[in-house]
Amino acid sequence: MKRILFFSLTLFLLFITPSFTENENQGNKINIFPELDGWHKKGEPVPYRPDNLFEYINGAAEVYLSYDFQKLITQTYENEKNQSITVDIYQHSNQNTGFGIYSQEKPEQGNFLKIGTQGYYETGVLNFFKSQYYVKLIGFDLKEDDQLLLENIARRLDKKLEGKPLFPKAISCFPEDGKIKNSERFIFKNYLGHSFLHSAFVADYKIKNHKFQIFIIETRTQPEAETMIKNYLNFLEKRKIKYQIYDQDTYQFQDPYYRSSGNMGLKMNKNYLWGFFYKDKSLFRSLIDKIEQNLKSQQLI
Repeated sequence: MKRILFFSLTLFLLFITPSFTENENQGNKINIFPELDGWHKKGEPVPYRPDNLFEYINGAAEVYLSYDFQKLITQTYENEKNQSITVDIYQHSNQNTGFGIYSQEKPEQGNFLKIGTQGYYETGVLNFFKSQYYVKLIGFDLKEDDQLLLENIARRLDKKLEGKPLFPKAISCFPEDGKIKNSERFIFKNYLGHSFLHSAFVADYKIKNHKFQIFIIETRTQPEAETMIKNYLNFLEKRKIKYQIYDQDTYQFQDPYYRSSGNMGLKMNKNYLWGFFYKDKSLFRSLIDKIEQNLKSQQLI
């Protein structure tokens, strides 16, 4: 009886423990949004869920939903000068999807900041991510105080949001040589247009005037990774495309969707796959092996 009561209490606590969101039964909001001198909050924070996100961001909702969006809470501030700041806190399912949606919107080059895990500032905009959270601040007519105000709010929110300010571990496994800074992203579905590849971490490279992309795919189990390889090889065989196998777990072939990109080098170890398209054969072995070394040093394989 005691075990049942303990288990029931644990479930109850897990169910009611909030992150930043509202207590929907009572209508009371968790006060994560800071008070600002000279500013007042315009009404209560407004929550959104997957079934009504389109009411807030319309056509953009599909992109957020594709990254396993869970909930959003938004708050607007105003002052007597008719200036305003809107703060949106998106919560996704985990660190990967939180980073993923941020990575879809971050600029290739920008004023990157150490807020949360990473953020960036542009006039009137400051966005950052931390764990499963993607936070977006938009200022209207803030003039010379623009960055100062947005950074102040962002840093205070950063302290209140749960989770550690870390990138997913796979990000640190991309080789540094030739990598284009801040090009790392997370593709949540159908990488390279193949449904059997599902999600992938990617980073852009330029080596010897050759631009290409390296990917790292993380699966839950080794059998899942093996099935992914099998499906890729079946895809090639149906199109009568030959492939070469090295050391039983390294593959080289031409993907029919990307013939102009050169050959694909692909390797699997435990529950990870990684690879890239290349035209310079000297890159094939060195980069494939370097990624494997990095995965081992991070204790991912």
